Amino acid sequence: MKSQTVEEILLRKFSVLMALAEFFLLPHSGVAGIGDWKNYTDMKNVIALAYSKNDIWAGTTGGLFRLTLPDSLFQKFTNSEGLTGNDVTAVGLDDSGTVWIGHTSGAIDAYSPKTDSWRYVSDIQQSTKAQKSINAFYVAGDSLYIASAFGVSVFSISRFEFRDTYSNFGAMVQPNVASVLAFGGRVFVATSTGIAVSIAGSVNLDAPESWISFPSPSNSTDLAVFEGEVYASTNNGVFVFQNNQWVAVNGLSQAATALVSTPAALFIAGGTDIVSLSQNGTISLYGTATPSTINCAVVDSTGTLVAGFQEGGIAHFDVQHSSWSTSAPEGPASNFFVSVAVDDIGVVWGASGSSYGHGFYSFDGMHWRNYNVANIPGLITDDYFSVSIGPNNSKWIGSWGKGVALLDGNGNFLRLFNNVYPGFVGVDKDPAYPVIPAVRVDQSGNVWVSNFSSGDRGILWEMSTDSTWTEYKYPLGFTYSRTLDFTIDQYGTKWFTGALPFFVFDQPSLFFFNDAFNLDNTVSGWGTLTQQNGLTSSTVTSVAVGKDGEIWLGTTLGITIISDPRSPTSSISPVYLGAVYGQFINCIAVDPLNNKWVGTKNGVLVLSPDGTSLLQQYTVATTDGKLVDNNVYSIAFDKKRGIAYFGTESGLSSLEIPTTQPVEQFSTLRVGPNPFIIPGSKAVTISGLVDNSVVKILTLNGSLVTQFQAQGGGRAFWDGRDSDEKYVGSGIYFVVAYDATGTQVSTAKIAVIRR
Repeated sequence: MKSQTVEEILLRKFSVLMALAEFFLLPHSGVAGIGDWKNYTDMKNVIALAYSKNDIWAGTTGGLFRLTLPDSLFQKFTNSEGLTGNDVTAVGLDDSGTVWIGHTSGAIDAYSPKTDSWRYVSDIQQSTKAQKSINAFYVAGDSLYIASAFGVSVFSISRFEFRDTYSNFGAMVQPNVASVLAFGGRVFVATSTGIAVSIAGSVNLDAPESWISFPSPSNSTDLAVFEGEVYASTNNGVFVFQNNQWVAVNGLSQAATALVSTPAALFIAGGTDIVSLSQNGTISLYGTATPSTINCAVVDSTGTLVAGFQEGGIAHFDVQHSSWSTSAPEGPASNFFVSVAVDDIGVVWGASGSSYGHGFYSFDGMHWRNYNVANIPGLITDDYFSVSIGPNNSKWIGSWGKGVALLDGNGNFLRLFNNVYPGFVGVDKDPAYPVIPAVRVDQSGNVWVSNFSSGDRGILWEMSTDSTWTEYKYPLGFTYSRTLDFTIDQYGTKWFTGALPFFVFDQPSLFFFNDAFNLDNTVSGWGTLTQQNGLTSSTVTSVAVGKDGEIWLGTTLGITIISDPRSPTSSISPVYLGAVYGQFINCIAVDPLNNKWVGTKNGVLVLSPDGTSLLQQYTVATTDGKLVDNNVYSIAFDKKRGIAYFGTESGLSSLEIPTTQPVEQFSTLRVGPNPFIIPGSKAVTISGLVDNSVVKILTLNGSLVTQFQAQGGGRAFWDGRDSDEKYVGSGIYFVVAYDATGTQVSTAKIAVIRR
């Protein structure tokens, strides 16, 4: 028999192992990586544009996007994909194709599409300047001119370092520079207080005397070179630099925000109109009025003008149809997520706010759907600020002044409940203006609706399972009427806050109601608690029920726990944990392991079930910019998939977490990755577990490798080591899970490849 080398033997064993894996193993679980962040933002407010080859690059108040023109594909970048932040104010392209991105914070990012890599410039962001916003870029060879809120900086692209910074331009000291241009051996600087031009031949531009400042025209927004001359757009029209002075261009006296130069014409954008100035001086309207206010514009390789709009995405003029063809990346209608909820099938819902709202929206993991008066007949306002999940996966969306919208399990609008039916009486000043802050479902399936500051004292309504409505009024003499957020405990008591993170009153604001009238120190079932009873603050902004039945109260000064809801006044204890005590609490959410996730103005705190330990802290800084904003208004969980959602006023963030909701009984265990290669960076995820599961890893002959308690409620994790903390060898292994009583058991197989 022919002798075999070690490599041949290992290759044969590997082939056999892979064949066994294909024969035995279950399909891949598809579980995303624990700890992975994603951000979701509105990218329709386009602030800056740049063009290179077939790509349009757009900076927005929700991040950066790339539009590839041949196939109209969008690629989105937020701070979870590499940006320093999402409030992009400037975009530029150098000769190598590197994309330069500026932010309001002064941060500058450099992205290489060729290598899909990022570099960062933080000097301006970390400076002591009061205003640091990056407003524009201009590339001249190896020099990147940076227009900022305090002047102009020159950056060496090849050396990746600053060369100079100019802040004093003649009589103008540290002006807010909107645009910069180098032409004809001179540098032009457009500011809100005028235009500065360097003196020809000057070599020391740090010196104020090297500049000529022109206070008129003021409020200059952009600069461009056309037909060998420099033009400036201003609030008072367009000017051209001739004979060392700025001269108004006849026929172009309207306010202008952006200039785009081409060999054939200079395009001037202002308001909702674009006009062109030809080589022979002819002025003509370009296309028709745009669908929204123009913020910026560029021209592509075909000579077609592409405009960026305020809240309108980008568009080009379609000559054939004589209209603007608009487009934007799919996303929510707004970056405001003041309320977030996840329905029974994992769709996340968000509401935009109580004033100047943009309706509400849903995301199924692939696509966004926006609900507003423009596209949903029956909605009569866009000021929706609360989202709740009701029976049969229904959605209840509370509005500020127009009642509550009801959607079915598939997200289809059904109807409004308002002052007409069932008869919610609105606030004192306008009885036809019902404000509905929250909807909750009790253990019997009845729907409860809070009605803020009702004019007839009917601050709570119940819709029973037969769809009949009952109104509950607070008693005369009861001074608490501002029902906002609330929750229902296991005894049927409703616990109300009289404040929200964005809506705080000075008066005490915690009260409760039990329609069985079985609580002490109540009047007709209604009772109150204040700081005198032991609350950390009388202003309660959020409330949640723990899995052990405790009531958790978030206040403007920390957290209070009511350990026995049947005796509220005798079981009050503040949480003295340093990370929480004294903090303004925005929201509290409870995960499947009874950990408390606390949203604050300074990020998210994860507390142990009893509140004595800080398990984790998430901020923009500690997540390297992955959390979209520190001011977290709302938190919700997809308990089946293990995803935490964080709603802010800058967008929505999601985080893959270990904890999932345990199933009631075993069906099929899901394991992945499968095959499992060790050593590796990620553990095997075992999901589909019942509560308090124990997991054993066995060899094919039944020998115990290791065993452990499920670490994530409905999920467990194995790192490929045995009970002696040594990596196991390549082979097929059994995964066996059983409940605490040993009466339920489920198994799976996994292939392990030891490298």
